[in-house]
Amino acid sequence: MDPRRPEESLALLLAARSGRLTRRQILSRGLALGLSTPTILALLAACSRGGETPTAPAPAATPQPGQTPTGRRESTNREFVVLFIGGVPDLDPQSAYDNQASALFLACYEMLIKLKGESTFDYEPMLAREWSHNDNFTEFTFKLPPNAVFHDGSPCDADAVKRSFTRFLRMGRGPVNVISRFVEDPDQQIQVVDTTTIKFVMTKPQPLFLAAMASEYGPLIVSPKAWDEHKTADDEFAHDWFSQNIVGTGPYKPVELLQQERFVFERFEQYHGERPFFDRIIARVVPEDATRRQLMETGEAHACAYINPEDLLAMKQNPNLQIVEYDTTEVDWIRMNYARLNAKARQGFCYAWPYQEVIEKVLRGYAKPINGPIADTVIGYDPSIPTYTTDLQKAKQLLSEAGIKEGDTFTYMYSSGDQTDAAMAQLFQANLAQIGIRLELQQVERAALLELAYGDTPPEQRPHFMSGGWWPDYNDSWNQIYPNYHSDSVGSKGSNAMFYQNPEVDRLMNQLKDAATEDEIRRLTGQIVRILTWDDPAAIFYAQIKKATVLQKDIRGYVPNPIYINSYNFWAMWREAL
Repeated sequence: MDPRRPEESLALLLAARSGRLTRRQILSRGLALGLSTPTILALLAACSRGGETPTAPAPAATPQPGQTPTGRRESTNREFVVLFIGGVPDLDPQSAYDNQASALFLACYEMLIKLKGESTFDYEPMLAREWSHNDNFTEFTFKLPPNAVFHDGSPCDADAVKRSFTRFLRMGRGPVNVISRFVEDPDQQIQVVDTTTIKFVMTKPQPLFLAAMASEYGPLIVSPKAWDEHKTADDEFAHDWFSQNIVGTGPYKPVELLQQERFVFERFEQYHGERPFFDRIIARVVPEDATRRQLMETGEAHACAYINPEDLLAMKQNPNLQIVEYDTTEVDWIRMNYARLNAKARQGFCYAWPYQEVIEKVLRGYAKPINGPIADTVIGYDPSIPTYTTDLQKAKQLLSEAGIKEGDTFTYMYSSGDQTDAAMAQLFQANLAQIGIRLELQQVERAALLELAYGDTPPEQRPHFMSGGWWPDYNDSWNQIYPNYHSDSVGSKGSNAMFYQNPEVDRLMNQLKDAATEDEIRRLTGQIVRILTWDDPAAIFYAQIKKATVLQKDIRGYVPNPIYINSYNFWAMWREAL
């Protein structure tokens, strides 16, 4: 109990032990009260364990092959077809930083733990069967199933898990900051206790470590055997091979990987966990909005998270479909090229964006205004920061001060086949035309757009504007900002696609990484967001997004999550006999 706030500490402790508050509520209230870090850590521990070592429950008894869970009227159709909007150029789960890739990975790769249901701070088993931590959140122990094997037949024991994390951290690509924030030296901080037990040791209390371990970006376990067999002198991590192949421990193994056409998986009979319902999963790449809608309405496809808002309104009237809507942590923005546009120019373009038109006419209410890159559901959000509104006269003035003349031309790149992106780009183009600025629209296939955004093409060869958006890998403002706007995250090292580099933002982000109270988190996040939005704009932040997934009416078991956006819990989904 915190001697500075005894009554508040006691009240929170009782609430934690009673189970009335979630871990997130305990963290938020403790930080708001200004309780000390040790006190908050103890309260979080009480919330998760009621006074005992926090251990995740083992999963329920696993049905034997062919056994039907009690009370389910199952269909005999065991194939599941899901639609993607574009290809997946990188299939390496420790490198790819792409939502469609992560959605695909959940069928075939596993984290040690995953988020539970719709929660962003509660967890359940994935590869690990149990886990625990000490009272001050400096040691985390995970127990593995003794029968876990990779798709290549090699055992997935504690040594394999350590080697997988070592590859992830040493390779240093894409989402590495998800775990490198907590583990800098895998040789010392990741310990193999025995064949089925692995321990992570922190250098200081890290209550967010479990949240990071449940991220679908990065901490997925790959086969060390495949790594050893395919690494070369020029590619010590076998990234080139993993970018084209899949070897995980998940419930489905790959059959066909045609990266611009389709991905086919079949059930992995040696899977260590519960036998999934579907025998076969097919992810089809369908870039055209109209075709995706048609495939859903004819029943040829069974799920799609990429239906534009206009079509969603019409599809709600179809009795053969169900539409699952949910709030998210996603913020969408238009990236601005830091090297090719000075600060005045970027401010001017922010005022030229058609905010209200985009939300009302294009997104059709599946969004709301936002004041920066942090969603209002993410820890650290600061509501006091003002929001941009369209002001073409202000835009014209700032662009003139930036040295931009009437008739100057700029380029805007977006994904082909995406009607939503196209409609927004055209509205922006029309606004700029009113003040004498030309905007050239460039459509490219989604995989090419991602390859450009997350590759090492220099900024001088990139467009002035590029459509984008992001949500955190786990519920934390630092994790939302760092990959996109820290200078260490440019190019293939993260997702800083327009090479934004501001020393003050870097300095504040480095402080935010270790912030200990909610006041400090909000203060630092607010300072960063004001710079990113107003003083030295990095992007045009235009909306916080609400999502919808369309399913055939007989699909059951789908549970959306505000962090696992556009993804599927394949292992739990099934088809009812109607």
